[in-house]
This record gives sequence, structure tokens and C-alpha cells, in this order.
Amino acid sequence: MALARPRRYEEPGNESPRPRRLRVTRSVVFLAALCLMTMPPILLAGIRTPAGSVFTGYVVIARDAEVYQALWRAGWQGAWLFHSPYSSESLPGIVLYPWYLWPAHLVGWATGPWLYHLGRLAAGAALLSSVWLLIAELFRPRLVRRWAFALCILGGGIGALLPHDIHLGPFVSHATEMTSPGSSVADLVGMAPHLPWAMALMCWAMTAGLRLRHRDSASVLISGLGAILGLQLIYPQLALLAVACLFGWSLARRHRRAIWFAVAGAALQLPYLGYLLWIWATAPDALRVIRPALDVGDPFGFLVLSHLVATVLIVIAIWRRRLRGDLLLPALWIAGMTVFMFAPGISGILGRSFMASSVPFGLCAAPGLLTMLRGVRSVAWRRRLLVSTVAVSSFYGILSLTQPYWIAAFRLDPRAEYESRAEAALLARLAPQVTAQDVVLTTYLDGIFVPAQSGARAFTGHPEMTIDAGRKADQALAFFTRWSTAERAAFAQANHIDYVLATDPGFVQRLRDDPRLRIVDREGDAAVFQVQP
Repeated sequence: MALARPRRYEEPGNESPRPRRLRVTRSVVFLAALCLMTMPPILLAGIRTPAGSVFTGYVVIARDAEVYQALWRAGWQGAWLFHSPYSSESLPGIVLYPWYLWPAHLVGWATGPWLYHLGRLAAGAALLSSVWLLIAELFRPRLVRRWAFALCILGGGIGALLPHDIHLGPFVSHATEMTSPGSSVADLVGMAPHLPWAMALMCWAMTAGLRLRHRDSASVLISGLGAILGLQLIYPQLALLAVACLFGWSLARRHRRAIWFAVAGAALQLPYLGYLLWIWATAPDALRVIRPALDVGDPFGFLVLSHLVATVLIVIAIWRRRLRGDLLLPALWIAGMTVFMFAPGISGILGRSFMASSVPFGLCAAPGLLTMLRGVRSVAWRRRLLVSTVAVSSFYGILSLTQPYWIAAFRLDPRAEYESRAEAALLARLAPQVTAQDVVLTTYLDGIFVPAQSGARAFTGHPEMTIDAGRKADQALAFFTRWSTAERAAFAQANHIDYVLATDPGFVQRLRDDPRLRIVDREGDAAVFQVQP
């Protein structure tokens, strides 16, 4: 297979004689079906709502969904800069999460699960489409494109079949996806909207670079630079990774227009990167409310356990000298993300670069799959080998699509999927009385819902957006269970607490005798107290 110039490669019998309109229609149906597979778990979770509770509308990483709903509410109320809704400290506003805050000035009135899921479905469709366009730039035969698409979308490893820790002599390893989801495209389509949007932009930036190697197109150049700019506003490290890969590939392949595209993309990133460095130097606490890196494990867990089949196929492709030509671009993508994830000194900042790693692994594995199949003479055995290889590679992707059904059916995350009816009612009535400057004290888990449903800040809530989350959770619990009246008064004054939300009847009974706390609303066993000056 001559992959050095893949766009000129033709293989007889691989091009379908069906009309192009029919092929496009089937592709649209497939993309829609894959995205809509994420909706039944939401309906199932809603049907199984326990008595006395309301369904939040979210199943997959439901706690994070409340954060984005809070940001939408803040944007609709006029915010352009990010302030953590889960910290009581006075921090300067910064340009962060603009993909939620800025559009909310127009669509924030629809804040809630429907806006979240519509955005997620649109992002999922964009990601699947951009992956197909990227594949189409690298491979000409339609069958190879389909195999590559399956490897990219459903690709993954065997981490779910193994113990959490794998002992390799003195070393301990674990698969990346078992601690930090998002390595498979199938995983991303069910997650928060900005994740598939980010990877769709990254794939399109790669596609634009590949298209510029053939022709000088202003529209492709502008859209590619727009993708890099949009990606930077979501994950700057991914935009940096994309530009580095494009520059290395275009320089090695001597594509002059692509080189200038990469240089222009790098120049676009300098102002925002400089701004973030300035914030880091002058107001580091403003960045403490985000988590720059995740637990991505180790190189063996990432390269082997998380992408077992793809890694084997890549080794075959390298051995048979099929990983060449423009496939250098996804190969650099793999190398770059591995460096970003595990290099000392930068892994703590750039560790999220593993997102949708199934795409570059799948692209590089496709020629290895074709080489392996060509080594089998029997057509029947060739088909069996193809089916078994793709099926094993798709294990984690299929698991990712089915896992939300298990979460919904067995209520595996009830404290995030469901909220007490009393708390929801109290926050709905509190919303018109508070602003983003008011701070509400409640327990750690209840605090997750406060900003999303009232617009006020929570003293403690989401662990990744609360400064010193563990300490504050302990303080909140002590406020409700152990502290005296004087201790509560001093704490409320020091932390600028305006309201206290108690959802446990024992907490309400204990606080109702405090002269500095006045009950302003009750619903069932829950109550809202206002702190008196």
C-alpha cells in the first residue's frame, strides 16, 4: 500500500458504485444514531427518580454539568469574566471558560439540561464529522476509511478487564481511561459539550493543514486558524499540541503553505498564553480553582493498556514500513501527547492532552490492519481476522456507550443525578433574592447545586473549583454539627456568608436556636437561614 501519497492511491473494488447522495445519507444516519444513543439513559434516569427527589437532567459526570449550568447562568446575568461560583474568596475575574460564559449572553435564558444536551449532541456530531474528514484526507479507499473510522471512534484498551493496579516488577501501572475518561471518541460524545467541541476543532485544524498541502485556499486557511483560536480558548495545551504537530509534519514533508499555517497558528496563541502567564504571576489564586491535570497514569498504561490493539497494529505498520508519508502527522500527535502527559516539569500543566487519543492511534493503526489482512490469503479468514480485530479494539468504546445505561438503571451516582425536592424548591425561591456576590453555606454535596439553581456562590461545592475543598468541606460540616453559636458567628463574618442552607432536619433543629441565623424559608425538612449582621 503506497501511503506516502495517500490521496493518489486507488485500489480496485474499494469504491462503491452507489450514488454519492445515498452514501452521504447513510453517513448522516449513522452519526445521528451514534449521538442519539446517549439520550435513552437520561430518560431512564428520569423515570427512575426516587420519591422526594427531582432528576437533575444529567447522568454522565453529572457534578460537572452543574458547573457549566452555573456558568451559563452567570453569562446570562452579564458576566464576561470567570469567577469561581464555588469559592467565597474575592478573586479577580479572568478570561476562562469563555465558551460557556460568552454564548450565554444570547442563549443563557435556556440554561438547563436541554441546552446542555443540545450542545452536547451538536458537538458530538461535529466531532464525528471532523474525524471522518481527517480520515478522508489520509486514506483514499473507502473500505480503509471505514476501518480507520471504527478504530478512531470506538478504539480503546483493556483497562476495564484488568485490576486497577498492574504490577510490572518494581513498577505499578494502570490504564489511563480508568482514572481519567475521555481517551475514546465514544466516551467524549456523552460528556460535557466543550470536550467534543475541542476535539472537533483539533481534528479540523489537522484537516486544514492537510488540505493546504494540495492547494492554496483562503477559506481553508481562515477556518483552520479559527479552529486553532477556538481550541485555545477551550484547552490551550491542545492548541499548542496541534500547532507543534502541524509544524513538525509540514517541515518534514516540505509543505510550504502548511508551514506558514502552523506559524500563523502559533502566533495566534501568543497573546492568550502571555495573558495566562501574567495571571499566574500576578494572581495565582485565580487559577487555583481549575484543575490543570488529571491522573493519566504512566506511559505503559497509556500506550499499551489503553490502546492495546492499536499499538500492536502500529508496530506492524512500522515493521512493514507502512507508517510513512502524511501519516507522520498523527504519529507526531501520539508522540506529542505522550511528551505532554509524562515529561517532568510540564505534565502537571499539559496533562489533559490525552483527550480523544483513539483518533491518532486509530489513524496510525489503519495501515497496520491492512498489512495484517494482506498477509492472510483466505478471504474467509481475512474477514474473521478483520471482525475480531475491530471488535477487540472497540471494547472500550462500546463499554463507554453502554456505561450510562448502567449508571441510570442502577442509580450509581444518586447524589449527583438526583436532588432533594425540598432543596430544589428552596433554591428556586432563593434565586430572585440573591446575586453572584452572595455566599451560601451548605454541605459539600448540596453546594454543587447552589450556583446553578440560584446564581449565588457556594462556600464549598465542586472539588475542582473550590480552593482548599477538603478543608472547607470539614468546616461546613463542623458549622452544622459541632460549633458553638460564637464560633459560627465568627466563621460567617470571616467568610462573608449571607445565607445558610440546611437540608438535614437535625441541622435545622440545631441552627434554629442560633440568634444570628433567621429562617427565611422552609420546605419539608429543609430550611434557608439568613445571617444577621
